[in-house]
Amino acid sequence: GDPETDESGTKIKLMDLKFGEDGVVASGSLYISEYRNENLVRGDNVTLRGKLTEGFGTYVGYMYKPNIEKILKPEPGDWVLKVRNWFSGRVKGLVPEPQVNLGLSYLLGMKAGLPDDLSENLRTVGLVHIVVASGAHLSILVEIARKIFGKLSRFAGLLFSVLFVVFFMAMVGWTPSIMRAGIMTILTLLAWYVGRKFAPWRIILIVAAGTLLVNPMFIINLGWLLSFASFAGIMILGPRLTKLFYGEKKPGFVAEIIITTLAATLMTLPIILYYYGTVSLISVVANLLILPTLPYAMGLVFLSGAVVGVPFLETAVGWLATKLLDFHIAVVEFFGGMKSFLIEIEPYQAWVFLIYLL
Repeated sequence: GDPETDESGTKIKLMDLKFGEDGVVASGSLYISEYRNENLVRGDNVTLRGKLTEGFGTYVGYMYKPNIEKILKPEPGDWVLKVRNWFSGRVKGLVPEPQVNLGLSYLLGMKAGLPDDLSENLRTVGLVHIVVASGAHLSILVEIARKIFGKLSRFAGLLFSVLFVVFFMAMVGWTPSIMRAGIMTILTLLAWYVGRKFAPWRIILIVAAGTLLVNPMFIINLGWLLSFASFAGIMILGPRLTKLFYGEKKPGFVAEIIITTLAATLMTLPIILYYYGTVSLISVVANLLILPTLPYAMGLVFLSGAVVGVPFLETAVGWLATKLLDFHIAVVEFFGGMKSFLIEIEPYQAWVFLIYLL
């Protein structure tokens, strides 16, 4: 998987495991933390020697600072990853840190460069979902593709939307949350193309079963759980809240964002309380300020990489992207400092799932 390098060092996730000189194959994945290593990229084959300890979450084992004896770069390598790294390098030439790290996490799912304090504040105010590439990011890409290519034909809108989704999934990597979002987005697009309506709970069950066939360990993966819970909140609970507050009327733009955020927050609340033991009472306000401008932030970050080398235009686009990302960081830091709005309990208490009965 993508290495994550921060102040404490480099963390990597290893799959396709082989142990010992006889190459005993084991299923699952290992979590490795070690000294800083800038040479590792997604898809590398590495040989490690170190002390193997008990894993956590979905990881079957953990190694702390093992010796890296060999790094084998596959040939010709992951061309999608090369495109992503090339493009992110162009963006970094125009937008400063930490703004560029937040922008690239929006656009390309690159969370590795996010400062620890910013990541902590994002979690505190309930905004961690905006830096986890998921359905919100894919819906923005699909909307763009349908607006541009849908004018040619309905099939062109479908084709380019699916291509955008698959390419984005390949850039981010096949994480549980992006797999859920991608498969569900493609199925929704196919239903739109043939003019069929679908029951949200049915498509949720189909995609959950499909992703668990790929990896049964996803059932205890936090990203997988939050991804399905938030989608269920938006697709199942959201319409019921809308009907409760507005009847048959259509809510306005602001009201729709509030209802959507509230629905997703309520459905993910037990999971977040179980794993983290904290929840913010002001997450709806923070989401209301960030989510309407998220498509513009993604668009400006993309343009920053696209217009590099164009005089004046690159400066203007880079400046606009920086200022909008400054606003996002200011919102996160402002609400992240309001600890009085945090509810804290001991994590890993199963009774929190009784909230779903309400």
